[in-house]
Amino acid sequence: SVEQQRQQPPRRSCSPTSSALCAGFGKPAGKKTGGSGKNNNSNNQKKRKGALLDAGVEMTYGRSASAPLDVTIDVEAAMNSFFSANEEFAPLFKSMATSATVPAMDFLAGDGPHGAPITFGPDTPWTQLDAIPTDNEQAMNYVARFLDDAQRALVEIPVTDSKEADANDLHFIEEGRRMLRIGRFHVLPDVRAGCIDSHRTLFATCWSEIAELRRADEVDTGSVIILPDHDIDDLRRFIDLNIQRPLEWLGIGNLFEVASLHRDSPSIRLLHKLEDIPDEPYQQE
Repeated sequence: SVEQQRQQPPRRSCSPTSSALCAGFGKPAGKKTGGSGKNNNSNNQKKRKGALLDAGVEMTYGRSASAPLDVTIDVEAAMNSFFSANEEFAPLFKSMATSATVPAMDFLAGDGPHGAPITFGPDTPWTQLDAIPTDNEQAMNYVARFLDDAQRALVEIPVTDSKEADANDLHFIEEGRRMLRIGRFHVLPDVRAGCIDSHRTLFATCWSEIAELRRADEVDTGSVIILPDHDIDDLRRFIDLNIQRPLEWLGIGNLFEVASLHRDSPSIRLLHKLEDIPDEPYQQE
């Protein structure tokens, strides 16, 4: 079943010193950072001692994969355009704002307070979605194929005979733990770039999931939105202007890691309060 696929730890041979860390996937262990959301990968980079990933190995985390696009924009104009175009979401945005001084508050109309509890209702454009589309066979097939392809990408990471954990071993751990944190899946067939209705559907789904992850407020949780008919480059641009930058404007960019993936289908991965990998291997109590 899809649930068994999701919970199954990735299988791969590791170098001797990293095998204990690989065995600790999905288990509570060691040192935590408080779940700020953006894990401190700089420490992990230092452990690599300058080692590089093998050519062809894809990285779905880190600045190159999850930072906003490196383009110059007029931030004030971008904020005005975003919040004006999505006025119906203003109560949700305001409830997510971390303080009255975050940049977004200058563009959110009304006198309501920031940080109010997130609520879902029949009249709100954001909705509380089911975690897994178990009643939709086609959607479940897309989810299964996503998980199969994610697993394949992990086991294809090269293995060396080094006595120390190398860049590939650490990359396997970083990618694998992200896959295991995903507990929510949504499939949006027929959603394409350049279509207004598709944009609205994708926007509402993304912010509904962000709202649910914030409402639950649990560390190491995540959601994937699978878009079989979307272009991956257009999806990256959508994420940049409609998710990543607005999260920063609301003051919660540090709570989320957002990335575009191509695992069988183009997808958006939302990770909430992702904690660092432990400095010490997992020890069974």
